[in-house]
Amino acid sequence: MSALVEVSELRTWFDARQGGKRCVVKAVDGVSFAIHRGETLGLVGESGCGKSTAGRTLMRFHNPNGGRILFDGNDITSGDIKPYRSRMQMVFQDPYSSLDPRLAIRDIVAEPLNIQQPKLPAAERDAVVVENMRLVGMNSEALSRFPHEFSGGQRQRISIARALTTNADFLILDEPVSALDVSIQAQIINMLMDIQERSGITYLFIAHDLSVVRHISQRVLVMYLGRGMESAGTDELYAHPLHPYTQALLSAVPTPDPKISRKKQRIVLEGDVPSPINPPSGCVFRTRCRYAESRCADSVPEMRDAGGGHFVACHRYE
Repeated sequence: MSALVEVSELRTWFDARQGGKRCVVKAVDGVSFAIHRGETLGLVGESGCGKSTAGRTLMRFHNPNGGRILFDGNDITSGDIKPYRSRMQMVFQDPYSSLDPRLAIRDIVAEPLNIQQPKLPAAERDAVVVENMRLVGMNSEALSRFPHEFSGGQRQRISIARALTTNADFLILDEPVSALDVSIQAQIINMLMDIQERSGITYLFIAHDLSVVRHISQRVLVMYLGRGMESAGTDELYAHPLHPYTQALLSAVPTPDPKISRKKQRIVLEGDVPSPINPPSGCVFRTRCRYAESRCADSVPEMRDAGGGHFVACHRYE
């Protein structure tokens, strides 16, 4: 299975000021991953770890400061992104602000087609809009209504229908269910999986909820303070986490069985996440790691293959 998206040593830094002095925020700092066709890669980590910035950089909403982005074998790190816009779409976290309140749903869903294929006949455009609304479980009666007339889950379905309008190969889903009720979350996730099974579309699923990521993803990449900590197949990562940060994250996932929950040992991380303006030297996780030693401060651990496609950035993972 070939990779549709390949990211190598991606860096996205922003200029900032601290105490009146100019400084740099290293939002994404040397992240690498690949996403195969028809696959879902889950990108997880605490708030502020850079996962949303990584997704926006793939879309070239932010221009990277370094590294390389390949889409279907083409280098899109710099230069004109417009030829690839119809094949890459993004669904944002907040369905309340991602839809224009002044437009009817018909115009919202048709907007990507109006931009990408302005000469498409109106009848064909309407047929695509109706079909995509059907894919997300909404009927044509909704097309004449406005965003404020719908619930949060319905609005997110409309956002997904809009993203699918150009027949995209790759969808970046930036915490698409975090603002929704749990029952609605399950409906949206199952719908996304059904669409993927029928169309073979590729997803980058960005989230902080590890339970949701486990359900939808085939592989997972864990980020912390702009860097990749661990990457593996979903079942392998959840069964055998190697990085101390991944172990701590998984220990916090609620378990429905009270007997298992009582036996489960919670790993509590001490301290706060350091500032991306002044990250720790060496391993960025070392200030909160219970296994940290002197070499963790001296050198940055590289992603190493622990076997079976399980990669970990830790000096002491053995």
